[in-house]
Amino acid sequence: MTPPRPPLFGTRKRALAAASLAVLLLVAFGPTLVELAQSCWKHPEYGHGLLMPLIAAWMVWDRRREIGARLAAAQPGWAGLGAALALAPLGLLLLLGEMKLSWFLKPFAFLGALAACVVVVWGVRGLRVLVRPLVALALACPIPWRVLNWATIPLKRHATVLATGMIDATGLTASLEGNLIHVPGITSLWIADACSGVRSLISLLAVAVVACLFWRRHWILKALLVALCVPIAVAVNGVRIWSTALLAAKVSPKAADEFWHACEGFVLFFVATLVLAACGLLLHRLSTPREERPEKAAAPARRRPRAARLAFATAALLLALSALGAYRMRARLGGEGVDPRARAELQASLNRLPVAIEGTSLRGEVVEWDAATIATSGADAYRAITYRDDGGDAFQLYVGGAYRNDDAFHAPNVCMPTANWEVLGDEVVSRAGGRPARRLLLMKGKEQLVVFYWFQAGRRVACDEWTVRWYRLLDLLRGEPLPPTMIVTCYVPVRAGVEEAHAAGMLFLDLIDPYLQAASVPGGIHG
Repeated sequence: MTPPRPPLFGTRKRALAAASLAVLLLVAFGPTLVELAQSCWKHPEYGHGLLMPLIAAWMVWDRRREIGARLAAAQPGWAGLGAALALAPLGLLLLLGEMKLSWFLKPFAFLGALAACVVVVWGVRGLRVLVRPLVALALACPIPWRVLNWATIPLKRHATVLATGMIDATGLTASLEGNLIHVPGITSLWIADACSGVRSLISLLAVAVVACLFWRRHWILKALLVALCVPIAVAVNGVRIWSTALLAAKVSPKAADEFWHACEGFVLFFVATLVLAACGLLLHRLSTPREERPEKAAAPARRRPRAARLAFATAALLLALSALGAYRMRARLGGEGVDPRARAELQASLNRLPVAIEGTSLRGEVVEWDAATIATSGADAYRAITYRDDGGDAFQLYVGGAYRNDDAFHAPNVCMPTANWEVLGDEVVSRAGGRPARRLLLMKGKEQLVVFYWFQAGRRVACDEWTVRWYRLLDLLRGEPLPPTMIVTCYVPVRAGVEEAHAAGMLFLDLIDPYLQAASVPGGIHG
């Protein structure tokens, strides 16, 4: 006679407790999950994130008999109360994410809250049973784009060097200058960030981690398989660049830009997956299966109904408070959009920056950006002017303002290296009145650039976006109006020398400072 199947969620009381906490989780993190799904849909490198919930659900359903038996025997005890108390800092991370300190805090806060709720209902043993589905869900959380930028530069450099060597090996003479590959007879190849391999690397890592969740081998072999994703991604993207150059030289540049350039990413990712599978198969054949350790007959956990009830009540209360705080924060900030009237006022204020500086020979030319560049900058309004004087010096001034203050609003030290500018120097200098500014010395090929920038929120000035976000956070907690976050950036090409460019840039900032003060917006978002 077949033994009765244990209930998947343990007793009915635990199933009811799990359902109650699941509803509170959805109320608190529902908008976060919607944003996460939209991010996975819009960004191809995170497309696998839409499959992770299905994979996690299948993992639970496939082992439902074993999971049900182990969850039925688990007891939360006092560990559940500790997990419930951990929901307080996780709720704070949710609020910080809603305050636009960093959007990436919210998905990881949800994952931590989900794990805490598992411990509240089923204890630490329950968390051990469900750790694999939780790891699968973690793969759906996007990586902060600043981390991706940090990884993009070396990956792009290695892929470009590899592709240049392959081009030389095929009989074409190629020379490398930064992220430009010069091949005689065709237009130079500009290696964009998409060719760095970081996008395919993210998806390849997801494939490797999911495979390791089912692979019965030692964890060292699993770590080795995951680490192999990096050289495979670099090699495959080197082949991608090489094939593009070969098509452009042997067939035509048009052939390389059209069909092949559009589909090569999918084709080569499939090739990378096959290479990864071959490496996994080789490691599988060269190693022996890891023996499944017999489940120890653990002593029956002591029932602590008072601790379990207290843990559930604490978790429910903290989740409800997190949901209420997140709702009030979203209402306070007005959602993701910006009031068109506030945006128009901000743009009108920035338009006060003149194209000619009185009493000097400086004359400016307004620079208009395309929609993609504006979206990448994270600015809700901007003003870009290139000034030139009679002596031939040029000063590129950019002033951007953002009410949303999302992760896209960034400093030049984030975006300039992705354009292949190497940072040679980074220091804080003092402007007129002792106000701070950050100075970068950049080089690309033979070009050098001195860059000054700073952020400001109202009358407060900071040299990085994190400090100015904390200023806005304090204003938000005090219930004060939120001024837009402003960034002022000045680019000075180096002509005679770095010191001369520095002195000219400081003089220009002194001349433009009164106009910058007049263009500041005292108003803000009122709750």
